[in-house]
Amino acid sequence: MTVLGTDANETGLEGRGRCLEISLKAVPSVLKAGGKEIAFTRALLSIENRGRTVVSGVIPHATFAQERGIVHDATGALSKTGISDTMQPGDAVKWDVYDLLIAAHPGVASKVHLWGYKAVLDWWLDFVVWAEYRTPDAVTHMQTRNYQWRLRWRPAKDRADMIDLDLEFIKA
Repeated sequence: MTVLGTDANETGLEGRGRCLEISLKAVPSVLKAGGKEIAFTRALLSIENRGRTVVSGVIPHATFAQERGIVHDATGALSKTGISDTMQPGDAVKWDVYDLLIAAHPGVASKVHLWGYKAVLDWWLDFVVWAEYRTPDAVTHMQTRNYQWRLRWRPAKDRADMIDLDLEFIKA
Protein backbone atom coordinates (compact mmCIF):
# COMPACT_ATOMS: atom_id res chain seq x y z
CA MET A 1 0.00 0.00 0.00
CA THR A 2 1.35 3.42 -0.93
CA VAL A 3 -0.18 6.57 0.43
CA LEU A 4 1.25 9.69 -1.12
CA GLY A 5 0.91 13.37 -1.50
CA THR A 6 2.41 15.56 -4.15
CA ASP A 7 3.01 19.18 -4.90
CA ALA A 8 3.75 18.40 -8.53
CA ASN A 9 1.27 17.71 -11.30
CA GLU A 10 -1.89 17.35 -9.19
CA THR A 11 -1.80 21.03 -8.29
CA GLY A 12 -0.83 22.30 -11.72
CA LEU A 13 1.94 24.34 -10.09
CA GLU A 14 4.98 22.46 -11.38
CA GLY A 15 5.83 25.32 -13.72
CA ARG A 16 6.22 27.50 -10.63
CA GLY A 17 8.51 24.97 -8.98
CA ARG A 18 6.29 22.70 -6.92
CA CYS A 19 7.82 19.38 -7.78
CA LEU A 20 8.45 17.25 -4.70
CA GLU A 21 6.40 14.13 -4.10
CA ILE A 22 6.15 12.81 -0.56
CA SER A 23 4.94 9.25 -0.04
CA LEU A 24 4.65 6.67 2.69
CA LYS A 25 4.57 3.00 1.75
CA ALA A 26 4.23 -0.22 3.74
CA VAL A 27 6.96 -2.67 2.73
CA PRO A 28 7.60 -6.23 3.91
CA SER A 29 10.87 -6.65 5.78
CA VAL A 30 12.43 -8.46 8.71
CA LEU A 31 13.52 -7.29 12.13
CA LYS A 32 16.23 -8.98 14.16
CA ALA A 33 14.93 -9.52 17.68
CA GLY A 34 16.12 -11.87 20.39
CA GLY A 35 18.53 -13.68 18.09
CA LYS A 36 15.92 -14.41 15.43
CA GLU A 37 14.30 -12.65 12.50
CA ILE A 38 10.60 -11.83 12.51
CA ALA A 39 8.51 -10.63 9.60
CA PHE A 40 8.05 -6.89 10.16
CA THR A 41 6.18 -4.50 7.89
CA ARG A 42 8.08 -1.25 7.66
CA ALA A 43 6.85 2.21 6.73
CA LEU A 44 9.08 3.68 4.03
CA LEU A 45 9.03 7.48 3.70
CA SER A 46 10.14 8.84 0.33
CA ILE A 47 10.69 12.35 -1.00
CA GLU A 48 11.18 12.41 -4.76
CA ASN A 49 11.81 15.20 -7.24
CA ARG A 50 9.06 14.56 -9.80
CA GLY A 51 9.54 17.90 -11.53
CA ARG A 52 11.59 18.86 -14.56
CA THR A 53 14.11 21.03 -12.74
CA VAL A 54 16.81 20.64 -10.11
CA VAL A 55 15.77 21.58 -6.59
CA SER A 56 18.29 22.74 -3.99
CA GLY A 57 18.39 23.52 -0.30
CA VAL A 58 16.11 20.56 0.42
CA ILE A 59 15.22 20.46 4.11
CA PRO A 60 12.90 17.57 5.06
CA HIS A 61 10.82 17.94 8.24
CA ALA A 62 8.79 15.41 10.21
CA THR A 63 7.08 15.10 13.57
CA PHE A 64 5.65 12.22 15.59
CA ALA A 65 2.93 12.37 18.24
CA GLN A 66 2.00 9.23 20.14
CA GLU A 67 -1.79 9.08 20.34
CA ARG A 68 -2.11 12.86 20.20
CA GLY A 69 0.50 13.31 22.93
CA ILE A 70 3.66 15.40 22.93
CA VAL A 71 4.98 16.19 19.46
CA HIS A 72 8.54 14.99 18.80
CA ASP A 73 10.53 16.63 16.01
CA ALA A 74 12.23 14.15 13.65
CA THR A 75 13.86 16.80 11.44
CA GLY A 76 17.30 16.16 12.92
CA ALA A 77 16.96 12.41 12.35
CA LEU A 78 15.99 13.03 8.72
CA SER A 79 18.96 15.30 8.07
CA LYS A 80 21.47 12.85 9.61
CA THR A 81 20.88 10.44 6.74
CA GLY A 82 22.97 12.51 4.36
CA ILE A 83 20.34 14.06 2.14
CA SER A 84 22.04 15.92 -0.68
CA ASP A 85 21.66 19.68 -0.94
CA THR A 86 20.37 19.26 -4.51
CA MET A 87 17.99 16.78 -6.08
CA GLN A 88 18.00 16.18 -9.82
CA PRO A 89 14.71 15.30 -11.54
CA GLY A 90 13.94 11.69 -10.64
CA ASP A 91 16.16 11.66 -7.52
CA ALA A 92 14.57 10.21 -4.39
CA VAL A 93 15.55 9.96 -0.74
CA LYS A 94 14.06 7.24 1.50
CA TRP A 95 13.87 6.69 5.24
CA ASP A 96 12.66 3.84 7.45
CA VAL A 97 10.00 5.37 9.72
CA TYR A 98 10.64 2.84 12.53
CA ASP A 99 14.29 3.97 12.66
CA LEU A 100 13.22 7.64 12.53
CA LEU A 101 10.80 7.08 15.41
CA ILE A 102 13.51 5.54 17.59
CA ALA A 103 15.95 8.36 16.74
CA ALA A 104 13.45 11.18 17.28
CA HIS A 105 11.35 10.02 20.24
CA PRO A 106 13.45 9.47 23.40
CA GLY A 107 10.62 7.72 25.25
CA VAL A 108 10.12 5.17 22.49
CA ALA A 109 13.88 4.69 22.11
CA SER A 110 14.29 3.85 25.80
CA LYS A 111 11.29 1.50 25.75
CA VAL A 112 12.62 -0.30 22.66
CA HIS A 113 15.99 -0.60 24.38
CA LEU A 114 14.35 -2.26 27.38
CA TRP A 115 11.58 -4.33 25.78
CA GLY A 116 12.51 -4.58 22.12
CA TYR A 117 10.19 -3.98 19.17
CA LYS A 118 7.10 -4.91 21.24
CA ALA A 119 7.35 -1.44 22.84
CA VAL A 120 5.95 0.12 19.64
CA LEU A 121 3.03 -2.27 19.18
CA ASP A 122 -0.57 -1.07 19.22
CA TRP A 123 0.20 2.65 19.64
CA TRP A 124 -1.28 4.98 17.06
CA LEU A 125 1.30 7.50 15.90
CA ASP A 126 0.49 10.74 14.10
CA PHE A 127 3.25 11.32 11.54
CA VAL A 128 3.50 14.66 9.71
CA VAL A 129 6.00 15.33 6.89
CA TRP A 130 6.83 18.36 4.75
CA ALA A 131 9.87 19.75 2.98
CA GLU A 132 11.40 23.10 2.15
CA TYR A 133 13.33 23.59 -1.10
CA ARG A 134 14.35 26.07 -3.77
CA THR A 135 14.14 25.96 -7.54
CA PRO A 136 16.68 27.78 -9.73
CA ASP A 137 14.29 30.68 -10.35
CA ALA A 138 13.19 31.06 -6.71
CA VAL A 139 14.77 33.57 -4.36
CA THR A 140 13.35 32.07 -1.16
CA HIS A 141 12.51 28.56 -0.02
CA MET A 142 9.21 27.04 -1.06
CA GLN A 143 7.40 24.54 1.14
CA THR A 144 5.30 21.52 0.34
CA ARG A 145 2.01 21.09 2.10
CA ASN A 146 2.03 19.14 5.36
CA TYR A 147 1.14 15.50 4.85
CA GLN A 148 -0.26 13.61 7.82
CA TRP A 149 -0.59 9.89 8.38
CA ARG A 150 -1.60 7.69 11.28
CA LEU A 151 0.31 4.48 11.65
CA ARG A 152 0.37 1.55 14.03
CA TRP A 153 2.36 -1.66 14.21
CA ARG A 154 0.45 -4.66 15.54
CA PRO A 155 0.75 -8.46 15.61
CA ALA A 156 -0.64 -10.03 12.44
CA LYS A 157 -4.03 -11.65 12.84
CA ASP A 158 -3.00 -14.83 11.04
CA ARG A 159 0.62 -15.22 12.27
CA ALA A 160 1.90 -14.60 15.77
CA ASP A 161 5.47 -14.20 14.52
CA MET A 162 4.64 -11.37 12.11
CA ILE A 163 4.12 -7.64 12.70
CA ASP A 164 1.71 -5.79 10.38
CA LEU A 165 1.39 -2.06 9.81
CA ASP A 166 -1.85 -0.08 9.70
CA LEU A 167 -1.37 3.07 7.66
CA GLU A 168 -3.99 5.80 7.19
CA PHE A 169 -3.63 8.99 5.18
CA ILE A 170 -5.23 11.82 7.17
CA LYS A 171 -4.71 14.99 5.17
CA ALA A 172 -2.53 17.07 2.92
